[in-house]
Amino acid sequence: MQQIYTLGIYFFSFLVKVYSFLDGKTKKLIDGHVSTWEIIENVDSEAFVWFHVASLGEFEQGRPLIESLKVKYPDQKILVTFFSPSGYEVKKKYSHADLVLYLPFDTPKNARRFLSKVSIKVAVFVKYEFWFNYLNELQNNDIPIIYVSSLFRKGQLYFKSNWMVGVFRNINHFFVQNEESRLILSSNGINNATVSGDTRLDSVVLTAGEKWIEKKIENSLNGRPVVIFGSTWSGDHTHIVSFIKKHCSNYQYIIAPHEINEKEISELENSIEANVSLYSTSEKFTDVMIIDSIGILKYLYRYADVAYIGGGFNSGIHNTLEPLSYGIPVLFGSKNHIKFTEAKKILELNLGAVVNPENFNQKLELYLDSPELRGSIKQKIEKYIENNKGATSKVVDMLTSIL
Repeated sequence: MQQIYTLGIYFFSFLVKVYSFLDGKTKKLIDGHVSTWEIIENVDSEAFVWFHVASLGEFEQGRPLIESLKVKYPDQKILVTFFSPSGYEVKKKYSHADLVLYLPFDTPKNARRFLSKVSIKVAVFVKYEFWFNYLNELQNNDIPIIYVSSLFRKGQLYFKSNWMVGVFRNINHFFVQNEESRLILSSNGINNATVSGDTRLDSVVLTAGEKWIEKKIENSLNGRPVVIFGSTWSGDHTHIVSFIKKHCSNYQYIIAPHEINEKEISELENSIEANVSLYSTSEKFTDVMIIDSIGILKYLYRYADVAYIGGGFNSGIHNTLEPLSYGIPVLFGSKNHIKFTEAKKILELNLGAVVNPENFNQKLELYLDSPELRGSIKQKIEKYIENNKGATSKVVDMLTSIL
């Protein structure tokens, strides 16, 4: 199985390199790998605590751990690696890390080369980042490995491979988000797991508590309820545009597309029958503002009365915890929402709603037009957060015992 997996990685990396000639984002990834090899040739010999994340969402799960460690051990070197350009490009200057890099593809040669150049005290992988050749090499070098905020489901590929299960059994500890994940690991002979919850909940609470003001938004609010459509895709835009056409003067709208693409932003702007402003070029807005910048959505939710999170009419729902941390109802599309733990919890506790093309307008109207309902939901959200935060301290306690 290891040979098949590694062959697949080589084939994938070849396709990515070819595609990089056609796509700017992919070229950043390949150029980033080249840069990584150059940087680690002269890297500090002092041992790092290494955090590896896929992209921005997983980074936010690791962020409270990094910042807690830096408070406790201010001189400890921190390395953060990303797979995705959308994460790296936003956080490459992250002040709490001593080094931020792309992680080259998961081949045995890359893993050996990387770990021969960078001294690691402990490796922390976030959620689903199972880079099996790097894990093998870490284990060969007796470097402790911890997984945080992991989630598992029955039938996943990992549990159909004796090799992958064997790697899992040699991981020092899994901090999983729920009891179901722990039981799935246990049923496969993997008993090194603790239910800690999701560190991202601690992260979004930190973000919501940060002092952050955007005058462009504050100076535009006129007393109408505000809805933020966050991390939206084309599948969401059809319904959003229709809703705005019907309710242009009733509410104010902030739309933050998931991908900042000039052509798609222009098409969205032209499709809206209302006064539309772009965040990058406007100082105020009347009806609709489109956010054509990345990295600020998690702060913008503080100005909203209701949030709709995109992706639910495509392949999956984006971050629902960010708006939840501000105590506002969260809505999302109906496709595949059952696969997302946070979405299921929102529905279970009546903190928002799932919408489909038929009831999209009706559901949004319900929450936007009822301050009493929103107030009741805010109280329930505050109680939920208070009862479920604290995953960070559990992980930091274990890291402390290793360091």
